[in-house]
Amino acid sequence: MKDYLRINDLETQHLAWIHSNKFTVPGLFQKKFFFQNTYRNACYVLNKYAQKGFLHMEKPNMFMNNFYYLTVEAIRTLDGIGAMMTRTTKHPIRINHYERTHDLMVQELRIVIESSPELQDVFWLSDFEMRSGITPPMKHRFVDGTLEEEWKRWSWDHAKQLVRRTPDGYFEADIEGKRYEFVLEFERATYNQMKIMDMVWHLTDDFPDTYRLIVSETEKNARRMVRHLQGRLKKDQWREWYISDFKRVTTRPFRKAWHNLARPLAVPAVSPTP
Repeated sequence: MKDYLRINDLETQHLAWIHSNKFTVPGLFQKKFFFQNTYRNACYVLNKYAQKGFLHMEKPNMFMNNFYYLTVEAIRTLDGIGAMMTRTTKHPIRINHYERTHDLMVQELRIVIESSPELQDVFWLSDFEMRSGITPPMKHRFVDGTLEEEWKRWSWDHAKQLVRRTPDGYFEADIEGKRYEFVLEFERATYNQMKIMDMVWHLTDDFPDTYRLIVSETEKNARRMVRHLQGRLKKDQWREWYISDFKRVTTRPFRKAWHNLARPLAVPAVSPTP
């Protein structure tokens, strides 16, 4: 324990959530944990964590946000006390500067979904966690306290076999007392036909028993996605696919934000439930 940082339960909760997303920015940290307080308050907390040695801060240029991610010491501490799952404790994460805007928008989608009053007991597995070899059953066992000690070796073996892409998120939630599984894909850059078919194949093959939620950055691209999927999926598959755009998902109630492929495009959005 002498090499571990001194950290309390609230700090542990904040840091574990940040690391599950790789990194965060003050605005999203505020939406997740300090929605009733000011942006300045979120900045104060993150800067205090940086001073304590919990976080690195990176600012690409004067016009951009501060990006915060865990230090090696914080990763080792949370791993050592069993507060989060991480494949390695040797290095901090690296922010992909070409994908950071996409990653932040996915993080905002996660915050909105996790805070939806229509969803209860939300369980989330991020893209970063999946790329680390962590699977839904593995994380469930970690949360329940029944995960085997050999899980890191298994996750590393699983990650090495991941030659295919992972979705942007997987989550489970209770809706009106019934449990549902969802997989989330966010289309920021417009997908061409080949990439759409690649997405369909992976989501169908890797997550056969889930509802697929596809979020495009714009309404125009969402409508385009609907037409492409309707032309490439069998009609008996349509009920499993729900499409929306970023603004709709982040501003409307969860069950009114989605358009099911089985409905004509002009029909208002419907709930992603059977």
